[in-house]
Amino acid sequence: MILQIVGYKDSGKTTLLAETVKFLKNKGYRVVTIKHHGHGAEDITLQENTVDHMKHFETGADQSIVQGHELRETITRTSKASLSQIIDSAVTIEYDIILAEGFKNADYDKVVIYKNPEELSSLSALSHVQYKLPFQKLSDLEPFKNWLESWIDIKKDESE
Repeated sequence: MILQIVGYKDSGKTTLLAETVKFLKNKGYRVVTIKHHGHGAEDITLQENTVDHMKHFETGADQSIVQGHELRETITRTSKASLSQIIDSAVTIEYDIILAEGFKNADYDKVVIYKNPEELSSLSALSHVQYKLPFQKLSDLEPFKNWLESWIDIKKDESE
């Protein structure tokens, strides 16, 4: 199952995604998150190169992986990729649901979060919009959680 959370900058996407992860983990789901950094030409900010694997990366490694006791981090030089390409190449664990923040033009079911009618109008034109959440409703997510449980049940039925 793959569900996108889309909206414009500062619309509450990250807040909604974090609350959704907590909700799903409490229900026993294995969750993967993928974030699109859509801030123009600005790239993501990496850790300082004071840790060994970042020194490896900063000196030219195309991929650097650090393995700890229970965590692994991978940094990879890559060209721009679609959400489906990222899922195929980077998701390496078994999961029940992938939550993707952003990737507005990807072809998966979407929850749109919006602040005003103009944003709603623009976001409603995207493909596969399943749920529309006003920014003002972030303080009461019970209706969204009820919808999410129904959506999951439908997706489970479709995959059987």
